Amino acid sequence: MRMSKSFTPTLKEVPADAIVASHQLLVRAGYIRQLAAGIYSILPLGQRSILRITAIVREEMNAIGAQEFYLPALNPREVWEESGRWAVMGENMFRLKDRKGADLCLAMTHEEIFTVLARAELRSYRQLPQGWYQIQTKFRDEPRPKSGLLRVRQFTMKDSYSFDLDRAGLDKSFEDHRQAYVRIFGRCGLKTIQVEAHSGAMGGSGSTEFMVPTDAGEDLIASCEKCGYAANTEKAESRVETPDRYKAAGASPGLEEFATPGVLTIEALSGRPYNVAADQQLKTLIYVADEKPVVAIVRGDDQLNE
Repeated sequence: MRMSKSFTPTLKEVPADAIVASHQLLVRAGYIRQLAAGIYSILPLGQRSILRITAIVREEMNAIGAQEFYLPALNPREVWEESGRWAVMGENMFRLKDRKGADLCLAMTHEEIFTVLARAELRSYRQLPQGWYQIQTKFRDEPRPKSGLLRVRQFTMKDSYSFDLDRAGLDKSFEDHRQAYVRIFGRCGLKTIQVEAHSGAMGGSGSTEFMVPTDAGEDLIASCEKCGYAANTEKAESRVETPDRYKAAGASPGLEEFATPGVLTIEALSGRPYNVAADQQLKTLIYVADEKPVVAIVRGDDQLNE
């Protein structure tokens, strides 16, 4: 199509409600227009971009042997109650009734529906493993839609599920997907950080998130350049490095009991005549949270993140 025939409504000025750069550019360049809070119309340039991204996703998912589905966005209450997530999803889930009074929802994710299919159709272990995915419209009743397409109430999501014979098969499927996501983000030109994360309402024994560093982000991660560990702040665990003097010895020294009259601080115990290094000490910190006392014990040279 000639550019002169293309529908590309551009803006010279930055929209007043667009705070982050991505939102400003998408609106000014004619990719999207807002219909209501968290609800956007995707214009021709935006749709072309989405089609290119989904083509990359399909290629990489098909490369690991996954098969594409298209499941209904409208789900009956019963399948969500069976999993226990009808209540867990809370106010984030759009709920409605049909003309007969039956409860329905607009799906935020499709674990339940894929499981219903697998339960009904997979007859033998010889059919395993199975990798199923879809690229579909999802709905979430965001309490504070903002930042353009970053936090919306209707969005396109690729969700993928595997059905495996055993834990070893599950681990392989997980790794296949992880590698596929690395390739997808790489082909899209995105620099990502893989972090350990909490599964939350999605469930599961483990989760890896691909984080894209950006000033518009809302999640925080803890990472270590030295060891490569990274996790979001909900999942992060401290990993205290062994002091060099103990690495050489292979073990910490034994306990020694002695009196410390008048010594009230870590610094005082570190000095003469005691000479106990701060990393050999423990300190007790007392807080009041929700009108209840909370005791935290940390190493002497550490600070508690309040």
